Amino acid sequence: MARHRSPRGRRAHEGSPSPALRRATGSPSTRRAVPVSAPSAPAFPGPLGSTPVRRGAAVVAVAGGALSLMGAAAPAATPEIADVAARSELPAQGDVPEVLMLPAVVPVVPDTDVLDDPTPLVKAVQMAEEQIARAEEERVAAEARAAEEAERAAAEAAEAERRSSVGDCGMDTGQLGAVKDFVRDAAEFLGCIFDVSAMHGVAGRAGTSDHPSGKAIDFMVDSSTGDSLAACALRNMDSLGISYVIWEQRINHGSGWEPMEDRGGATANHMDHVHVSFDSGGGGSLAGC
Repeated sequence: MARHRSPRGRRAHEGSPSPALRRATGSPSTRRAVPVSAPSAPAFPGPLGSTPVRRGAAVVAVAGGALSLMGAAAPAATPEIADVAARSELPAQGDVPEVLMLPAVVPVVPDTDVLDDPTPLVKAVQMAEEQIARAEEERVAAEARAAEEAERAAAEAAEAERRSSVGDCGMDTGQLGAVKDFVRDAAEFLGCIFDVSAMHGVAGRAGTSDHPSGKAIDFMVDSSTGDSLAACALRNMDSLGISYVIWEQRINHGSGWEPMEDRGGATANHMDHVHVSFDSGGGGSLAGC
């Protein structure tokens, strides 16, 4: 005949622990109940403060107005849950609270000082822009200086070449006085070619004249030598920096001879010397005479 258990007996039987659990935890009379409470989910600032963190969930945090994906959370169990599982030799399941997941990355809290006062950031940007502009100015200035130096070196090389083409016949140019250097070079060039022994440079003159400024030379020559010297000077006007030539009461600025007024004497009318005035230093190769 089947035996029937009362509901009260059945509930008592169902609620009694198993032999294995009694051996692990002790007798009912000596066993102390262990309170187990589920740990609360970590709180985050802002909208995430009321959102629980679940197993395997990805956490999104708001930092400085931008969304940041925190990544998968890492599992963490409270000491109480681990203790109950160890003593019962059973996995934490059933009535044991669900294992919570803590975030693997801490949310970034925006710096309120930077957000409230952007002045330091603006100043840093302005300083960087000023440094870039200053570097560009220095680069342009350096390129300009390099171009000037290259141009000066080229001019010096051309002048050296011109001086070497003039040659040195041992002529005494001390009689010219403090004439310009390019005037002295021209005097050596023309004087050596035509073997002129007497020349006049710096001297006082009445009226308008280039002699007082050291930019004129008088070559004392006869008529035949004067014709050749005047022609050679006109042929090298640009190379020697000549502005005009006067010979035998005529003047030539490079576009042909023009007659001059009678000044009353051979020397005053340039009948015994060729007058050569200079404007500035010339350049380029010299033509033969």
